Amino acid sequence: MRVVVVEADALIGGATALSEGMIWVPNNPDARNLEDAPSVEAEEDAALTYLRATSGNFFDQERARTYIRMAPRALAFAEKAAGLRFALNRLSRDYNPEAAGATLGRRALNPLPASMRRMDRKLFGRIRHPLGTMMVLKGLSIASQDTSDYLNFGRSPAAFARVSSQALRYAAERLAGWPRGARLANGNVIVAQLAEGIRLQGGTILTEWPVERLLMKRGRVAGVAGRLGEIHAQKGVILASGGFNASHASRAKLVGSHRHVAIPAEADIRPLDELVAETGAHLVRDVSQPVLWAPASVVPSSIDRSGPWPHFGDRAKPGVICLGPDGRRFANEAQIYHDFVPAMITATGAHPEGAHCWIITDHRALRRYGLGPIGPFPVRLGPYLRAGYLRTGRTPADLAKAMNLPPEVVQDSIARFNGFARAGKDKDFGRGESAYDRGNGDASHSPNPTLGPLEKAPYYAIRLVPGDIGSFVGLRVDSSARALDENGSAVPGLWAAGSAAAPVTGGTYPAAGLTIGQAMTFGYVAALNACHEQLEERARP
Repeated sequence: MRVVVVEADALIGGATALSEGMIWVPNNPDARNLEDAPSVEAEEDAALTYLRATSGNFFDQERARTYIRMAPRALAFAEKAAGLRFALNRLSRDYNPEAAGATLGRRALNPLPASMRRMDRKLFGRIRHPLGTMMVLKGLSIASQDTSDYLNFGRSPAAFARVSSQALRYAAERLAGWPRGARLANGNVIVAQLAEGIRLQGGTILTEWPVERLLMKRGRVAGVAGRLGEIHAQKGVILASGGFNASHASRAKLVGSHRHVAIPAEADIRPLDELVAETGAHLVRDVSQPVLWAPASVVPSSIDRSGPWPHFGDRAKPGVICLGPDGRRFANEAQIYHDFVPAMITATGAHPEGAHCWIITDHRALRRYGLGPIGPFPVRLGPYLRAGYLRTGRTPADLAKAMNLPPEVVQDSIARFNGFARAGKDKDFGRGESAYDRGNGDASHSPNPTLGPLEKAPYYAIRLVPGDIGSFVGLRVDSSARALDENGSAVPGLWAAGSAAAPVTGGTYPAAGLTIGQAMTFGYVAALNACHEQLEERARP
């Protein structure tokens, strides 16, 4: 098979390139090697039970079965064909740890860092950079496995040695002409190794080639067309775009009047519903949430790490709270990011400035854990303060004035939370009661790893708004990833994976790595199905 990957943007890699790169794969090899591993059948049943319990009314059970069964095969293929390597994250728990079938440290894997020195330099230059907090020195990638070393750089001789070794290799690579460090990590290394694998297998990757329509031939999808020309496909097209959230106009259709930002880069693409209109492919709009939500801040252009920024784990750290525009807490800050944004919209959506809140911390917590794009000490705070992105005050009342919130209410909210933090129990929202909450806190902090008082001046705040990292409205597909029409019949020559396809969970996000896991698995399934069709046709007399 000959493959052409057609990308609208100048860079390769959407949300995956910006992410930690985790994938959710039940029965992965590392988990199978654990001494207490259940049988393959028992784990398949448990994973299906978990997805069913956490997916609500729009769960696609048949596709979920396929996902669970085929994900290990897709993982093995990615490792063999592209050289990717993954390691089980023994601390990652399913997001709803109290639900039936949930596990700790058995299903989510992290990609291992890899040197891309042998990668084609021009292709390397087209890989989208990761988020700024995943790089230091303007180009040295930090793997999620490296985080503790960087946090303990000045506290541990072993951490100092490992970080210094990486820095020296990075310096050598920059002197050798690399635009950034050749050692890539997290979702960035997934994108890079897959792209290089395509090149080595003789495939073609076209960038800045927006697809404007699908070509039809005798009732079958037979290629793509755009202002740069036409590409004719012998077997058809696999749609693997970012779905609806890649353009502002498309996102507005999904989320209505709520002001929001897309964390992945916007691209000049035709909306998915318009693109497939002539094919008869059907869009699934019945979902519990239209997008994968994540609270976001918008970093000013005057700062290197500018643009929308996701706030995932910082909300759960000791010494951090979130206050609405009335100066009061409104939710458990440590809950799943996909659930935190709807809580923000419910509590603050009627405000004249739209749904928003403030994430607040004190000096001790900020320098220990960082906040959003601001890394821990010794990262400089000055650029963020001068740009007005980071607000500050010597007292909670001063900070309230900087946020234009009622000072007395803010003082009372912080004082009430501080009392809960010292006692280790959040009586208002139960923060820290869930194993998921505690896992995102600081295990060395007691009595509750996610509750710490805000009492070390000065105090700081960043404004948060609803953000999204992908669409949950996508094409209706079957277990072979074939696009289906309104009657449930397959559209010949058209497959869909990633955010272009409706998720099996129907708008919930119950586990880290589900988006990349589904994209990888159903992309693999789609290719297998296309190959199988070709083999059948070749066998005909």
